[in-house]
Amino acid sequence: MFHRHTLWRHFITSLPLQALTIGILATLLAKLLWLAAPATFTALDWTVYDTWLRHRAPIAVSPALTIIARDPVSEAQFGAGSWDRAILAQLITTAHETGAAAIGIDHRFNQASPPHLGGAASDALLLEATTAAGHLVTVFADEAPPAMDAIMQGHLILSPHSDHVARSLPFFVEHGSQTLPAFGLALFSLTKNQPLPHETGATGLVNAVGNGTLADLPTIPLSNVWGAIQRHDSTALDGWMKDKVVVILSQPPAQNLWLLPTGQSVDGMTAHLQFLNSLLTDNRLCQTGPLGRAGITMVFAAFIAWCLLRFHGSISLVFAAGVIALYAALTAAVLGGLHLVLPVALPLTAALIVLLGTTAWTHLTAGQRMMLLEQDMLRIQQDTAAVREALVLRESRADALQEDLDAAKAAAAQSAGQRQDLARATESLRAELADVQMQEQTAREQLEGLERQLHDLRAAGSESETIGDTALTQLAIECRQLGIMTRDASLLRLFRDVKKGAGSPLTVLFLGEPGTGKELFARAVHRLSPRSSRTFIAVNMAAISPELFESELFGHTKGSFTGATADRRGYFELANHGTIFLDEIGDLRLDHQSKLLRVLQEKSFYRVGATMPTTVDVRIVAATNRDLQRGVSEGWFREDLYFRLKGLVFRLPPLRERAADIPLLADVCLAEIAGQMSRPTPKLSNEALHLLTEYAWPGNVREFRHALERAVALSDDPVLTRSAFSLEGAGATPTLPLLNPSRLLPEPAGDAAVLGCLRQHGFDMQATAKTLGWDRSTVTQRLKGLCFQALVESNGDQAKAALAIAGDPTYLRTVELKLLDYHNHLLSVIAPFKTADEALADCTRRFKNLPDRHFASVDTLVRDHFAKIPPP
Repeated sequence: MFHRHTLWRHFITSLPLQALTIGILATLLAKLLWLAAPATFTALDWTVYDTWLRHRAPIAVSPALTIIARDPVSEAQFGAGSWDRAILAQLITTAHETGAAAIGIDHRFNQASPPHLGGAASDALLLEATTAAGHLVTVFADEAPPAMDAIMQGHLILSPHSDHVARSLPFFVEHGSQTLPAFGLALFSLTKNQPLPHETGATGLVNAVGNGTLADLPTIPLSNVWGAIQRHDSTALDGWMKDKVVVILSQPPAQNLWLLPTGQSVDGMTAHLQFLNSLLTDNRLCQTGPLGRAGITMVFAAFIAWCLLRFHGSISLVFAAGVIALYAALTAAVLGGLHLVLPVALPLTAALIVLLGTTAWTHLTAGQRMMLLEQDMLRIQQDTAAVREALVLRESRADALQEDLDAAKAAAAQSAGQRQDLARATESLRAELADVQMQEQTAREQLEGLERQLHDLRAAGSESETIGDTALTQLAIECRQLGIMTRDASLLRLFRDVKKGAGSPLTVLFLGEPGTGKELFARAVHRLSPRSSRTFIAVNMAAISPELFESELFGHTKGSFTGATADRRGYFELANHGTIFLDEIGDLRLDHQSKLLRVLQEKSFYRVGATMPTTVDVRIVAATNRDLQRGVSEGWFREDLYFRLKGLVFRLPPLRERAADIPLLADVCLAEIAGQMSRPTPKLSNEALHLLTEYAWPGNVREFRHALERAVALSDDPVLTRSAFSLEGAGATPTLPLLNPSRLLPEPAGDAAVLGCLRQHGFDMQATAKTLGWDRSTVTQRLKGLCFQALVESNGDQAKAALAIAGDPTYLRTVELKLLDYHNHLLSVIAPFKTADEALADCTRRFKNLPDRHFASVDTLVRDHFAKIPPP
């Protein structure tokens, strides 16, 4: 309660926080109004731009730009419609040979030339001309025939006759899988020999010459150019084209018009050419992006809010009006000097909202502010009274010391024999007097400071604080509703991402140690998804027998194998239209991984014994405590399956990384455990809570709950102390007993070196093979032989054999999994056979790459396996 009260006091007494809060809220409200009526806001924003265009000084026409346009003479000569492409080929060839810096042509190659316009011969001439020209920009055409693809080797650009042409032009437009640059931008890039910018969302404003029509640009009638070509007038052609950007307007005039502020209508290509001229003459206009507009609006609104809160009465309105006028002047200055168009509608709307919001804010906080001010005044008055009392006491003490000093002086005058002692006493009293006087001065200064603070509080106005972010609190409540108990910020942020991803159809993969709650989060994904009303199936992949894998997951038909007395639906079919949770996916065998991959890819499978496929619609959620990426590099996990599972990947932190959750988990678990045992809920002593918090919990929440269950079962006390918990090795890292590998493993030539290299690289098969200069399969066979040898020497004790191979407990889990996989594979190979000799004959063929010295271990393992099988 004190903490919340302190936060609120800070909030309503901090003027900058008040202004910033109001500025952010005003910006958000203004943005909502903009979304509701975008046309109105856009029209207001363009007011400054339109006004500036009418009154600015005329801009120059680039001497490096030449526009060749159709005219009545050329239309009378070549026709009013589309022209033979041989004419275009001649114009492009002439511009290239004359030395044009770049060539642009307003022509769509969306179909082959018809026979009456030259047909394939004209297209061939055009292909030859465009190939030779090189620096050519064409207009993008949808669904161009194959014959035209070779012609369109220049920049594919957005059609200029589009709805995007207004006061601004987009630099790039996404069209399907293609990113198309603007016509003028592409020509400018070729002219300056510069790469296209990477601002895919940027736009450029049109800084038009004159009234923005084609007549204001350097336009040459096509009939004049054609005549010069026929006359071979190189002087005229050089003057028009050499080292210039040549744009050929061969298309009939477009119908889509662009209305400039002057009221003059021009087509879209003219707007692109005006934009190109502004780039060539370095008169490009820019405008702020969405983030820039929001930032400017927020700062502007916050500054106005500060003026209104800092000053009172009409003076605050005067300052606010001054800020608005200053922004208006800044907008005009920036547009004229830097050619940057600042937003107008959004900041002005936010300013109006601030004027209303500040008044409402003042009324809302007035009562609470006055109450806090009264409390502060009362506290300062009490402090003032206490300081006054201390000052009086110090003054009295100073008077008493002064009297003692006077008495000492008198006694010194009377008794010369005691002069030395009295002198020392006098010096001591003087020092004490100086100290008391200093304390008195300090008390006076403190009193004056408190009185000034009290005076300031009496004259104070209104102040405020930041609004606290309640997002994490809301996420914690949602987690609790789904059975996830946590206050950890990182886990709550992870849950927020899980919540966002639950609505998508992507596969979800949870990584984390055992007991970290992977199944809880998998169920949360299902409940938060559109499939929440459907079935959720959880499958422990490590618990499924290898022989029953297909039957369990995909089902079987009646009579497909012995014991199949009826049709049975598998887990995938049961989860149709719902969610299936594949736990311990990292323990899946390689041959089973390929079968699971088919289901993920094709959404269909065959029941065991079925001839028709079954199609399902299932959301996949998987989990594992193994490093699948390392498994891909080591070869025990398929790379294509890994990338199929790697849609949304979340790593759940272990309990030791979120120790702050332990008190919450303890309360919840103790209440549940006590309810199950019909006993009153015990409490934890501080010593016990400290023990639980400091313990590493290698088994995470599962081990934590088991420890609480054991403590509640064995203790009758209402408070669980440290002695109720038997956490062996608490505070220390548990260590595994080390065995002597040399006792279990022989050391023939080469095996020791291979094993040492494997340990050095952490049993990374690829890295070991690279170091040894072998292929990976050879290293795998050597490790497989060593594992079989260790199993024989340890009498089948897999844990003992794995530790002998690993050497270091750090790699024990990796070796355990490899050894288990090798041994299971061996058992699956010999399973179909009835005798050890038959099985060994097949093993000789299967394990032909295994070193001979290790095949004796295979022989021993096979014969031991068959010896344990009871006779029929």
